[in-house]
Amino acid sequence: MNSERPNPFERYGLDPMAGPAAITERLRELAEDAPDAQVAAEIREAWEALTLHPRRRVELALEAHPETRAPAPSPPRPARRPRAAATLTLDDLVALPSIASALGPGPDPLPDIPLDEDPVLGGS
Repeated sequence: MNSERPNPFERYGLDPMAGPAAITERLRELAEDAPDAQVAAEIREAWEALTLHPRRRVELALEAHPETRAPAPSPPRPARRPRAAATLTLDDLVALPSIASALGPGPDPLPDIPLDEDPVLGGS
C-alpha cells in the first residue's frame, strides 16, 4: 500500500466488512458533499477500487484495521512428573538367566585348542 495514499476504508470511515452496496451508498453520500471536483474524483477512484475489483477490496479490508491484540502467549510447559525414589531390593541385584540358555542347546562349541597348536596363530 502506498504510504502517500491512506487505505480507503480508513480514509472514508468505511466498514471493512461492508459489501459493494454499502460501500457505494456511503461513497455516494461523500461524493455529493465533496467540496471540489478533485475530492470527488478521489472518492470515485476509491469506489472503483473497492467495488469493481473484489480481490483488491479484500486486500484493502485486511489492511484496514491492524491487529491490536497482544500476541498469544506460548502454551505452558507440561508439568514434570516427580521421579520415584530409587529403592533397590535384593531381587534387583539377582543375576538373571541368559536368553541363550533359555532357548535350549545350541551348536557344538568350538574345540579347545592350545595356542601353540592353533593353525591361525602359526602353530603346527
